[in-house]
Amino acid sequence: MNTGFPIRHILTGLLALAGLYLAFVLYRTGNVLIAFAVLVVTCLGVFIYLNASATTFRYLFPGFIGFGLFVLLPLVYTIYIGFTRYSSQNLLLFDRCVALFRNETYTLPNAVSYKYRLYAQDDGTYILYVEDEKNPARRFASDPFELIVSPKPKPPPEPVKLNALSASDQVQGKPMTIVQINRARLLSPLRGRAFVMPDDTLVAMAGLTNFTARERLWAQNPDGSLTNKKDGTVIRPDYKQGFFVNDKGERVGVGFRTFSGFENYSRIFTDPRIAAPFVRIFLWTVAFSAASAFLTFAVGMLLAVILEQKDLRFRKVYRTLFILPYAVPGVLSILILKGLFNQEFGAINEVLRAVFGFAPAWETNPWGARAMILLVNLWLGYPYMMLICTGMLQSIPSGIYEASAIDGSNARIDFFELTLPLVLPPMIPILISTFAFNFNNFNLIYLLTAGGPQMVGGAAGETDLLVTYTYNIAFRDSGTNYGLAGAIATLLFILVGILAWVNLKLTARQVKI
Repeated sequence: MNTGFPIRHILTGLLALAGLYLAFVLYRTGNVLIAFAVLVVTCLGVFIYLNASATTFRYLFPGFIGFGLFVLLPLVYTIYIGFTRYSSQNLLLFDRCVALFRNETYTLPNAVSYKYRLYAQDDGTYILYVEDEKNPARRFASDPFELIVSPKPKPPPEPVKLNALSASDQVQGKPMTIVQINRARLLSPLRGRAFVMPDDTLVAMAGLTNFTARERLWAQNPDGSLTNKKDGTVIRPDYKQGFFVNDKGERVGVGFRTFSGFENYSRIFTDPRIAAPFVRIFLWTVAFSAASAFLTFAVGMLLAVILEQKDLRFRKVYRTLFILPYAVPGVLSILILKGLFNQEFGAINEVLRAVFGFAPAWETNPWGARAMILLVNLWLGYPYMMLICTGMLQSIPSGIYEASAIDGSNARIDFFELTLPLVLPPMIPILISTFAFNFNNFNLIYLLTAGGPQMVGGAAGETDLLVTYTYNIAFRDSGTNYGLAGAIATLLFILVGILAWVNLKLTARQVKI
């Protein structure tokens, strides 16, 4: 009896229910495209695991899901962000921006005043009770809602619905006094919440002890514009700027995300602050990546060959000592080496002054800083290369070296004529991945030099890589410009892909020769 058949159906059904529920939740939150993608993937999974003709794909499907989720989706989203005006100034979606305008209120003349009481619930939520001061029979209470105390300013949440209470209705929970509300730091979030009556009248906190009725400040027109009820001002969405503007062209309120086309890409090549140092930083990035891959491979290969000598005593001890830099977390190693390379008080310069009478300017001289970065990266990278090369050397048959010895060869000939040609072809993918990794080695530059020393008359540093330069331009100098960061990240992806492809082709051609 095949018991796996019903179990497979049960598991597929459970996963399908989870996928359908996730698609429904995403659709309810407004992410229609993502919900549709989840629905398509769920249906495809059900077809593959319940259809006998798709048996082959059952083992590939999880891999495709992982590839799409962790590789393809971030890449596509990054490319998409590069074509939008998405920054700290244009942060919200258009509908959310309109909702913020719609939530703005002002106090009406002779507005109804309500006394209130806040009731704490056992699950950490609260219920607001309000009562008309002039007509106590008009009593209202909200559904349970959260009051989040946050030091960072956030967009105001949606208004909380108030429900009418009859004379016999009681509010559940523990009533809080003004002192308790203030002690719990709930006054500020409570003042930032709006509440809506059954007749759509808004009420908000007016003082420590009362709420008052308020009117919505903006009325939405059929053409998408908004009219200010107090002064009659009309504002319209400007999709080019990503802001609502008045008749004078002045921006009003917060910005919203909008499609910008190739504006971010054009800015990379036309903005002098970005384009001027771009070529220098690109050349240094390529040189740093290539030098790091070559040096780590050369040192790792050299040590691997030395430690494979059968007559070398204490080989295991030496190999363990050389692997230690790989066992220490990279962040700690960088910070420790940064202190050792301190040009005023570092141990390295102290030794150089005592022995040779000079000390390089590791922090203020551009070439000194670049040399320091290469040395530190060599220290971090050679153990990995040594381990890989050791494994490859141990896979080479010893008979070829014995035959070479009979022909009268020596160690130098064996290395360049036998060992290197056998090790280099399988090392090509690792060298290319090392080059690509160092092309975007953000941690090393950010922790060691922060891009310094500064270029003369520019916002970039002499040791900045393209990735750190992108970070400074997009998140420090431009006020968290996600769109610009996405555009530069897309260009970096294209550059790394092209360079890796060129390296692969050239290296493969040399190996064939």
